[in-house]
Amino acid sequence: MQYNSLGRTGLNVSRVGFGGGGIGQVWGATTRDEAVRAVHRALDLGINYFDVAPAYGNGKAEEALGIALEGRSEEVIIGTKVRVPGDDLANATAAVQRSMETSLRLLKRDSVDILHVHNRFTENRGDVPNSLSADDVMGPVLEAYQAVQQAGKTRFIGLSAMDHDVPTLNKIMDTGDWDTMLAYYNLLNQTAQSPPPPGVNLFDNGQNILLAKKHDMGVIGIRSHAAGALTSGVDRPVPPDNELLRQDVASAAQLGFLLDGNIKNLSQAATVYCLMNEDIHTTVPGVKNVAETEEMAGCIDLTPFSPAQMTRLGELYNKGFRD
Repeated sequence: MQYNSLGRTGLNVSRVGFGGGGIGQVWGATTRDEAVRAVHRALDLGINYFDVAPAYGNGKAEEALGIALEGRSEEVIIGTKVRVPGDDLANATAAVQRSMETSLRLLKRDSVDILHVHNRFTENRGDVPNSLSADDVMGPVLEAYQAVQQAGKTRFIGLSAMDHDVPTLNKIMDTGDWDTMLAYYNLLNQTAQSPPPPGVNLFDNGQNILLAKKHDMGVIGIRSHAAGALTSGVDRPVPPDNELLRQDVASAAQLGFLLDGNIKNLSQAATVYCLMNEDIHTTVPGVKNVAETEEMAGCIDLTPFSPAQMTRLGELYNKGFRD
């Protein structure tokens, strides 16, 4: 395994991390025993960064990780999250503390390394479900997170940057108060790094990786596999109204040219692509069993895309994967 310093935190994280959505059964079914085995195998392979959240299986991911780490001697770095209730921000500190108490109990730990805000950021609070405004985050939410930090329950605090209003997120990031960021970045949507191609209908993540770099924030890559589109097959029912996932599956079907003797499937290609971005310190693909864990960890040893492959990828991306 290879390791990076996670921005200004100084934490030395594995370049391939462990996304806990899988063991929380967000990305298909698994069992607790298999989830524990997956964590053990990750540790054996040198993975030391684990990303979980209460929302991943209503605590199942945190619980499985806590069980798996019992009796293990490896030093690990754990990030979890709190979804702050926007309807009671006057009591945000108490709400964050309650959520942390539950997370720490499930994780069987006294503290975590990073605590992320697991809300969306919009111009006005409540513009979309569970969203907060910049004033919310820069005021009572920051105060709540700093209180947890000062109590020794987390070393660092961070933001989840996905499905956000770009000016709102930029305003929050420019305060310099937050240490890390979860960045949405994959083969099908590269807008956390560069603007969307002209005429292509993509959710614009506002090049937040570059803004994070400006503030020396740690960058954690999420959604590397586009909710399953960049795999051999989506392993859960797709709601009829999930048009984005259906479009992503169709776009991913055009990426066969990335597979060669070195890279054998789309899952590997998706991870290799994220590993090629040096501004992302760790990427956390969601895995739910030993086989997926081994495959993702093994991507660190695969050869990056060739110049010809990158040129072809750029051509497809710039026309929105349309013929």
